[in-house]
Amino acid sequence: MQVRPTHAIVAVTYRCNARCVMCDIWKKKGGPEMAPEDYLRLPSSLKEINVSGGEPLLREDIALVIGAMQQVCPGVRIVVSTNGLLPDRLDDLLARVEGVAVRVSLDGIGDLHGEIRGIEGAFDKAVKSLGVAGKRGVTDLGVCATMTRHNAGRVREIQDFARREGIQFTFTVAHSSEMFFGNKDSEQPSAEAACEDIIDIKGRLYDSRSVKDWFRAYFVEGLMDVLKGRPRPIDCRAGQDFFYLDPEGKVYPCHLWDKEMGNLLDKTYEEIVSSKPGVIDAVGRCSKKCWMTCTVAPEMRRKLLIYAARVAWAKVLYHAGKVRRLK
Repeated sequence: MQVRPTHAIVAVTYRCNARCVMCDIWKKKGGPEMAPEDYLRLPSSLKEINVSGGEPLLREDIALVIGAMQQVCPGVRIVVSTNGLLPDRLDDLLARVEGVAVRVSLDGIGDLHGEIRGIEGAFDKAVKSLGVAGKRGVTDLGVCATMTRHNAGRVREIQDFARREGIQFTFTVAHSSEMFFGNKDSEQPSAEAACEDIIDIKGRLYDSRSVKDWFRAYFVEGLMDVLKGRPRPIDCRAGQDFFYLDPEGKVYPCHLWDKEMGNLLDKTYEEIVSSKPGVIDAVGRCSKKCWMTCTVAPEMRRKLLIYAARVAWAKVLYHAGKVRRLK
């Protein structure tokens, strides 16, 4: 089976300096971490890498790690996902690497963000990190929110903040994962509490002049489907178009599925997939009710014309409904 993945989440460390209510990574014991040169083993077909953790800025050699990724994957879009608690380290990184995107986690405005992240003053540090990235000339800059039972109904405030700052905004809902987040079913928002937020956020995105925002609105509609227990509206091709790599080199179809496929330090990605064809088949039968950009975006890009038509039609229906409501 020839597989050329285009997207990956790469957790470069499980060390974390936050204490988030919707994630237990900070409880993991520290283990071995791939050396910068080990990342030269990544498949060169990757078009987008989300550099995550833990908190990636806790690695003192993070600039070398990213440099190796850029070397092996020419033209790759690298997104540094940070909790924003280390603005000085972010400044140092951006002084040493070029052409990266930055996403700062933001789950509320003011004290609410600190309560969810378990760190007093977290909001001010996140704002400072955004300022650092802006001063360093990062144009692909934004905030990412996770909707939980704690902030359902207030995620629109984060979207308002992003609009005022002229930066991008994305969000998802809390997910459970044995290997990554832990069991977080209790942190997921109820559909009733989340829907008003989601409907408003979706409407603002469809009203935008940005085509990218229209696709984000379509993604947001999928969040509502999942929260209401409806079938996943887009097929999942985890393990083929997307994979998750942990700090030790272990490869998984995604970060929600605790089924290791192999280790990148021992085999190439294609060899790993070829040796575990059953995992890919199992993904096709997956019953997990997940809806995350890491598996949705690659499929939408793979069938861009089809989904562009669906997004356009969804936008038409939204505006038609808006006209009816005004009447």
